[in-house]
Amino acid sequence: MSAPCAAWATAKINPAMDGRLWPAYILHSRPYQENKLLLQLLLPEQGRISAVVRRRSGKQHRALQPFQPYLLSLGGRSALKTVLQLEEQAAAYPYRGRVLYSALYLNELLCRLWPADLGSDSLFADYQQSLVALAQSSSDGMLEQALRQFEFALLAELGQLPALELDAAAQPVQAEQYYQFAAEQGLVLSPQGWRGAALLAIAAGDWQQPDALRVAKQLSRQLLAPLLGDKPLTSRALFQQLSSGPA
Repeated sequence: MSAPCAAWATAKINPAMDGRLWPAYILHSRPYQENKLLLQLLLPEQGRISAVVRRRSGKQHRALQPFQPYLLSLGGRSALKTVLQLEEQAAAYPYRGRVLYSALYLNELLCRLWPADLGSDSLFADYQQSLVALAQSSSDGMLEQALRQFEFALLAELGQLPALELDAAAQPVQAEQYYQFAAEQGLVLSPQGWRGAALLAIAAGDWQQPDALRVAKQLSRQLLAPLLGDKPLTSRALFQQLSSGPA
């Protein structure tokens, strides 16, 4: 695996906010002081940023929502920015049920795993594409595919995704062999485990392979576990209130 946070920037960034309007999504919000909200925002290039915004009042009193594209400008030189201007770019995705909990899962992963103020070339686009895929999912299989693709994209940006075409000895993965993942090593040959055919299909984005989604879920769980630690995911608990869900 490559070094942690193999992303667009190798150090935290402190962008000069010059009044430019940035596309943004709200990942999380909570009350802050008497009339403000503390937001976790996702911006292209800039990554995840914390910012405060005054609560809307009067004709502007509409709740700020996740899964809705905004344009905003930010001010301030500290890590905590101030939202100077905020415009709705389009309506929020009207997610319901499992799809809603899946989208909340994406937001929670970003808030838990992506370092604040660390830039990325592709994270915003990966997230945006995942929201579209969730909106278009008409089956559990499509929902799982959207989740796995985002998980693997996030792990790759964090430098925590092993090569799936090569084993720990830098030998090509063989379709008929079985492999397990070993921390700090990668994929190792094993008498039992995941078939190489499924791993190669995941690497190629071939989600029609019979075992690809099952193996991808097991592998992503194993890779995410040490990053998430012992604190349970709130979104995963919501899934447990329904019948077994894909996240």
